[in-house]
Amino acid sequence: MRQRSRWIVTGVLAFLGLAAVVFFFDQREPSGPLLELAGDWDTGVSVATRLESAQSAVGEGRVSAALHMTLDPGWKTYWRVPGDSGLAPMFDWSGSKNVQTIELLWPTPRAFDELGERFYGYKGDVLWPLRITAQDPDQAVDLSLRLDFGVCSDVCIPTSIRSSLSIPPGEAGPTAHAEPIDVALTQVPVRTSDANLRGVVRLLNVKGYRAELEVALLEADPMPSTIVASGLKGVYLGASHPYEENSLMLPLEANDPENLRGKPIYLLFLFEDGRPGIEGAFLIE
Repeated sequence: MRQRSRWIVTGVLAFLGLAAVVFFFDQREPSGPLLELAGDWDTGVSVATRLESAQSAVGEGRVSAALHMTLDPGWKTYWRVPGDSGLAPMFDWSGSKNVQTIELLWPTPRAFDELGERFYGYKGDVLWPLRITAQDPDQAVDLSLRLDFGVCSDVCIPTSIRSSLSIPPGEAGPTAHAEPIDVALTQVPVRTSDANLRGVVRLLNVKGYRAELEVALLEADPMPSTIVASGLKGVYLGASHPYEENSLMLPLEANDPENLRGKPIYLLFLFEDGRPGIEGAFLIE
């Protein structure tokens, strides 16, 4: 009889425990869509931009966000080195509040050959990731951007757009923009040291104010299809083309090309398969 009573008590407790579990799960808030924390779309000629946050609040003071741009079909905008012509974007964050630093990361551009000229830039959807540090993590971060840039189709149009976004203080969680911004981060070029890309840059074929740069890479696999060169003030750097095995050539124009020996040049390597670019500084030999 005593053993039977124990079984009854045990059964009752098990039933009550199961009922409690069912009650607990029944009372939970249903999981809904992630918060969308973004500014309004600001529109220009065939283009729209807005600021988007990857996190719902300022958190401990480091904020991940992005500038999102959409371009109409057939239109493009430019990378920081636009190419033979075009307008490099200019970002003015001076109207922002409670911001200590803003680091803007450039996604890998594409090379466009049109009407005998080469351009570097973007078409379609573009996200520039932003790394923001707040001055005071207990206050809202108010982003204010004036973006001056160019958009081109058959003609090029200088454009100016303003975008803003307020990120509240508090504990940070992911928003609906966190995943697209993470994907955009994977499209930022990697450093040559991280990619183990090594090479030499040689000045060749100097004739008056014209010369060529040979970029010879050591054991590059795959070989880049395009090299974008920059960092030489007052020097025209043209479109690259394949030269010998494992090398590409770039034409240049300068007042005295021989003076370029020993100077650093910044190179971005682009690949046909669309993988992120590789960038770094080299000395001209």
